[in-house]
Amino acid sequence: MQSDEATVLIVEDDRNVLDITGFMLELAGYHVLTASNATDALSAVREHPDIGLVFTDVNMPGDMDGIEMLNELRRLGLSIPVLVVSGDVGGVEHRIGIRTSFLPKPYDRRQLLQAVEAALHS
Repeated sequence: MQSDEATVLIVEDDRNVLDITGFMLELAGYHVLTASNATDALSAVREHPDIGLVFTDVNMPGDMDGIEMLNELRRLGLSIPVLVVSGDVGGVEHRIGIRTSFLPKPYDRRQLLQAVEAALHS
């Protein structure tokens, strides 16, 4: 999938991180959708079947964190690639499973774009 064809759903509760990440992805040619929590993200996935990647933080407010949302996507039978981001490297990598990509925070533009491309092609 080429970047100009891919829709990325960013799930992030920190508005600054959400805006900056979305801006960097849009500049690279991605179509970006956003959600500030897992519940809104699951609704977006149902409403937008063209989502090519879910880019999610782990720690979020609400009933589900990013890992629980990932598990819910899998439980629903959705095989959308997921890229999990977190500053807690050791506490996350063992929880995400083999079909999920991981990007540690903080990340720069190059790392972000490489991780997104790799996740889209995984």
